[in-house]
Amino acid sequence: MLVSWANHQDAWIRELVSDVIVTGKPISDARAEDLYDLFLREKNLRTGDAVAAQQLRDDVFDLAAAEPLVLNRMEDLQDVNALAPGQHISFNPKLTIVFGENATGKTGYVRVLKRAAAARTAEPILPDMNAPQPSASTSPSARITYTAAGQQKVLIWLDEAGVAPLNRIDVFDSRSLSLHVDADLTYIYTPGELARFPLVQQGIEQVRSKLERDIKDASTRVNPFVTHFERTSRLYSLVESLGAASDLNKLRQIASVTEEEGAHVATLRTEIDALKSTTPQAQLRLAETQRQHVSAILQALSTVGAFDAAGYERGIQQMNTARQDYERATQSSFAGMSIPGVLQEEWKRFIQAGEEYLQHHDDPTAYPREDDKCLYCRQPLTPEAISLLRKYRDYCNGEFRSALNRAQETINQITAALRTVDTTRLRQRLAELNGEGGPLAPQRVEDLNSALTKLDELRGACEAGRPYAWPERAEQATRLQSVVQTADQKLAALAADLKDRSEKRQQTLREREAHLLDIESRMRLVQMLPEIEKFVERAKWVDQAGIQTRRFQGILRSLTEASKAASEQLLNRDFERRFSEECTKLRAPKVRLLFPGKQGQVSRRKALAADHRLSEVLSEGEQKVIALADFLAEAALKPAAPVIFDDPITSLDYRRMSEVVKRIVDLSEQRQVTIFTHNIWFTTELLAAFEKRPQDCAYYDVTRDGNKIGVVSKGTHPRSDTYKPLRAKITVLIQAADKETGEVQAALIEKAYEYLRNVCEVIVESELLQGVTQRYQPNVRMTMLPNIKYCPPQASSGCHLPDL
Repeated sequence: MLVSWANHQDAWIRELVSDVIVTGKPISDARAEDLYDLFLREKNLRTGDAVAAQQLRDDVFDLAAAEPLVLNRMEDLQDVNALAPGQHISFNPKLTIVFGENATGKTGYVRVLKRAAAARTAEPILPDMNAPQPSASTSPSARITYTAAGQQKVLIWLDEAGVAPLNRIDVFDSRSLSLHVDADLTYIYTPGELARFPLVQQGIEQVRSKLERDIKDASTRVNPFVTHFERTSRLYSLVESLGAASDLNKLRQIASVTEEEGAHVATLRTEIDALKSTTPQAQLRLAETQRQHVSAILQALSTVGAFDAAGYERGIQQMNTARQDYERATQSSFAGMSIPGVLQEEWKRFIQAGEEYLQHHDDPTAYPREDDKCLYCRQPLTPEAISLLRKYRDYCNGEFRSALNRAQETINQITAALRTVDTTRLRQRLAELNGEGGPLAPQRVEDLNSALTKLDELRGACEAGRPYAWPERAEQATRLQSVVQTADQKLAALAADLKDRSEKRQQTLREREAHLLDIESRMRLVQMLPEIEKFVERAKWVDQAGIQTRRFQGILRSLTEASKAASEQLLNRDFERRFSEECTKLRAPKVRLLFPGKQGQVSRRKALAADHRLSEVLSEGEQKVIALADFLAEAALKPAAPVIFDDPITSLDYRRMSEVVKRIVDLSEQRQVTIFTHNIWFTTELLAAFEKRPQDCAYYDVTRDGNKIGVVSKGTHPRSDTYKPLRAKITVLIQAADKETGEVQAALIEKAYEYLRNVCEVIVESELLQGVTQRYQPNVRMTMLPNIKYCPPQASSGCHLPDL
C-alpha cells in the first residue's frame, strides 16, 4: 500500500519511499538535502535536469521478527531511592514474584525497570532524600544482565530512559490504568511495514522544513534598489514595486540608453546650470519691491491731497474760543480761594487724575454726597469740602470743558489720516527708488522729499493745535501723484514681462531636469539590472515555492489515509481480535474500539455505545480488566519480550483476581513475566499454580530491616516463619532491653512479645497441627491430619483433648 501510494506521487517522494523501504531507518540530513535538490529541480525551482524516478515494484516485505529477550539478573543498584546496597534479583525465565509490604522498598526496583524500558508511566528516580547529605550530583545506576539473540549481555544502566533492547519490555501498573482506558494510545510497537509510514512522513517534513527555511530567507530581504532612484523619476514606481509580478522584459527595454543620450548628459547639465544662474526671478523680485514702495508713496500723496485744510482752520478757531471760555469760567469759579498752584499745570494734572480715579472706583454721577468720605484720605467730608469737590468735578466735566473736548475731537478726526503717515519709512523707500535705472527721476525724488518735509511741518502744527499755511498742497500732491502713477504703470508692465519670462524659464528648466533625471535613472538601471533580475527571480521563486508548500498538507493527508488503511489491515484487525479474546478471558465488559490516525501514526481508542469516557461509566474493577485486556493485546503484537506487572489486581474482587492469576500463569508460558505486589492472597494464588513445577517460578521477599529498605530475600513462600529464627530475634531483643531503660526498653519488650506471639503461631501450625493449615496458605493439607498428636480418651490420664 505504501508503494502504491508512492507511485502516485512525485519522483522525489518515490526516491524517499525507496530509501525507507530499503533501509528501514529515517533518512539522514545529507540524504534529505539530496531529496530537496531533486524536489527543487522537479518543480523548476532550481536549474538542472529533473530525475525521473522509476515506478516502485510492488514487492511483499516480510515482517522482521526480533529475537526473544529474557531478563537474567538485576544487581548493584546505587542511589535508587533508599534501597539497601548489595541486593539483587535473579529473574526466572517464566515467572518471578517480588513480594513486599508497603514502604519496604520494592517500588525502587520497579522504577529502574520502568525507566530502562521507557514505559509510558516511567517516573524519575531520586536518591535517598533522608540521607544526612543528599547529593544532587548523584545519578541512579544498576547492573542488568539479559539474554538476547541467544547471547548473554550486561548493561550498566546509568539512569537512561529507553535503553535498547530493554525498551521492548512491557510494563503495566496502576498509573497506566487511565491511559489504557480513556487515552488515544499510539502503539508502542509497530510492525516494520507500518513503521515505514512515519519514516516517510518524517522525510517529507524534513524536505518541507528546508523549503520553508529557504522561503523565509528569500522573503526577508528588503528592496535595496529603491534608495538609488528619486521619487520624481518615472522609474521609481517600477523599482519600488519590484516583485514576482515585475515584467523583466519591460525593465530591460527601459534600461536601454543610446549613445546620443549618453553624450547629451553633459550638455543637459550645462544648460540646467545656465537656466538656474540667469533666472529673471531676482529682477522680478526687485520690480515687485519697487512697486510696493511706489504704492506706499501714492497712498501718502493721496492722504496729503485729501487733507481738509479749511475744516482744520475752523476747528482751531473753535478750540481757541472754547479754551478761552473754559479758562475764564474756571478762574471765576476758583477766584478768592487759597488753593496752592490753582490753575497751574501741576494742579490741572492733579485734578484730572482724581477724576480718572473716581471713574474707576466709585459712582461718578453722585459723588460727592453728604456723608461721603474723601477718596484720598477716607475722612468724612465737610460741607465746604463737598462744595470744593463739586467745583473740581465741574472743572473736569462742565459745559465749557465738554465744548473744549468736542473741539479737540473735531481736530483729531481731521488730522487722523495724516498721523498714520510714516514719513521716515517713506524717505527710506524714496532712497531705494533713487538709483541708477530706478523708476523715478532724481528731480522727482527731490520734489517728493520736499513734499515730505512740508508734511512733517503740517503734522507738527496739527499736534501743537496751531494753524499751518500750505497753499500749493493740493496741486503739488496731484502733480506728484501723476508722476508716481506713471512709474507704477511702468513697473507693473516690467513685472508682468519678468513673470512671464520666469515661468517660461522655469518650465524649460523642469523639462531639462526631467530629461536628465530620466537618462541618469535609466543609466543607473542598466548598472543594477543584473542584481534586479536576481531579486525579481528570487521573488518569483518565493511565489512558486509558496504554492508548492501548500501542497505538502495534501501529501501528508493522503499518506495518513494510506497508513490508516495499512494499519487497519496489518495491525488494528489483529489487535481487535486479541483484545476481544483478552476481554473474554478476563470477563471484561463490552466496549467499542476506534482507530483514529494522524501524520502517518496509528492509534486506538475505546468507547461505550453512548461515546462516554469509560472511566465515567465503569467501576474501578471493570476499568482494571479493560486496561489489562488492552495491555495484553498490545503486548501480544510484539516479538517475545519480558512483561512486568506492578500491583495489577488492585480494585479486583476474588473472582476476577483468580481469572487474572490464570491469565498471568498462561502468559508466563509464552513470555517472561515479573510481578511486583504487596497482596499476599494474590501471591499465594500464583505460587499455588506453580506448586507442582516450582522450577518455573522464583519468589523474592522485600522487607525493611531497621534502617535498611529494600532487603531482598529469596524464598519459596511469603512469611514461612520457623521457630529457630524467631527465637534468635527474641534473644537479641532481650539482650538489647537489658541495656536500656524507659521508653526504649518498653518498646524493645513490646517487640519481643510480638515475636513471642509469632512463636506461638508457628508452634501451633507446625507442632500441634503438623502443617495441616498455615498462615498465607490457600489450601488445607488433609494428608497431614494423621500426623497430629493427640491424647486418646482415658479417665485416669487427666487429658481432656476432644476426639478428632
